[in-house]
Amino acid sequence: MKGPIFLTGFMGTGKTKIGRLLAQRLGRVFLDTDHLIEEQAGKRIPQIFAAQGEAAFRQLEHQCLAEAAARANAVVALGGGAIAQERNWELLGRAGGVVVCLQASVDTILDRVSRKEDRPLLAGLNPQEKRAKIERLLAERAPFYARADVQFDTSDHLDPETTALRLAQTLEQWDADHRPGP
Repeated sequence: MKGPIFLTGFMGTGKTKIGRLLAQRLGRVFLDTDHLIEEQAGKRIPQIFAAQGEAAFRQLEHQCLAEAAARANAVVALGGGAIAQERNWELLGRAGGVVVCLQASVDTILDRVSRKEDRPLLAGLNPQEKRAKIERLLAERAPFYARADVQFDTSDHLDPETTALRLAQTLEQWDADHRPGP
């Protein structure tokens, strides 16, 4: 498969965990744009949101995505909202490769994001408010997620290694179906 593999999807769908395992399985480097942002800013994402706001965060995200997209041999985990900006889709298109949207049910996402309180978009919300916000954001982002080349559900309760293996198999099939003929 040529070009980077970009993993998009809502928070809690497994972009980082599955992405790291997928990269190992495929012999690729793993990059997480959220980690790149934190390295560049010298602070954690919640601190960036609090001190500089979402617009400043999205600008940093775009810059880090541009750097990651230049790595043809990478599996790149994108922040959950990165694909909601058209300029980021332009970067993905120029990079080639494949965009995979990891999906999960609202219940699965809510369970996963409730394990840690480090999600700026859900900070300070009770469980009902979190569910409502997740549902609203999923609906807003649905048209962007639908643009991905591959849709892959991570809702089942398989271990991450098995999920990464199944995703690798899905990508092999996608690549075979989209490879130019002789």
